[in-house]
Amino acid sequence: MKKIWVTKENGDKELFSADKVKDALRRSGVGAKESEEIFSELTTKLYDGIGTKEIYDAVYRILREMRPEVTHKYNLKRALQAMGPAGYHFEDFTSHLFSMEGYSTKVRQILEGKCVSHEIDVVAEKNKKRYVVECKFYNRAGYKCRIQTALYVYARYLDLIQGAKKGTCQEFDKPWLVTNTKFSEDVLRYADCMEIPLLGWRYPAKYGLEIMIEKHKCYPITVIQMKQETAQKLMSKGIVNVYDIPESAEKLAKLADIQIANAKKIIERRNLIG
Repeated sequence: MKKIWVTKENGDKELFSADKVKDALRRSGVGAKESEEIFSELTTKLYDGIGTKEIYDAVYRILREMRPEVTHKYNLKRALQAMGPAGYHFEDFTSHLFSMEGYSTKVRQILEGKCVSHEIDVVAEKNKKRYVVECKFYNRAGYKCRIQTALYVYARYLDLIQGAKKGTCQEFDKPWLVTNTKFSEDVLRYADCMEIPLLGWRYPAKYGLEIMIEKHKCYPITVIQMKQETAQKLMSKGIVNVYDIPESAEKLAKLADIQIANAKKIIERRNLIG
């Protein structure tokens, strides 16, 4: 096919890559033959200067018709971004995910350091190790978690370490930085140097955020097709992952203030995830 320039969400241009689309489909569980069929249909919609979001939306629509049971995997990165605009739903989601990893967790804890008090997104504890978990949430594509965040996380951790020595807070073993996007190279270098655990999109390479979510089937409710208003109402009531969605359509309809028919559709879509 001829060269097509794609406009990224930050305004940059790059050549359209068939491999990127096919890799995304493969990671979603789509077979080689179906992937070629989807790609063939996509090529009829491409034009020079097309936006990455338009490509994503086009593939998603095709996939929804052909393989609705895997759309939650393809949609995961966007679904995490849709948990905003505030970051506290992502904090709750991270707490749920860590608990499935065997951690005991508490969200939004106010702890007194040596110099100032700190609101900690998640306090996680496992095997007698206690972590200060900072959740950095981005609700737009194209952003990376930058070095300023890592420096901020470690500075707060140091103040809490000194606070623990004074007896103003409990002791902690490490800080932990979690994000729904990728990390900049500076963050990776600094975290490696200071031994800060990181969890983000495709990081660590063999057990990144998306792999951990898939392992536990702990998908955010935003992977399910529903009105944004409905998702926001559910998340405001603490329903942040698909496990939290009630089995009862009547209960779900009441919680989200929606019609029974819509509640049943949401439950049906949730059940496709398994």
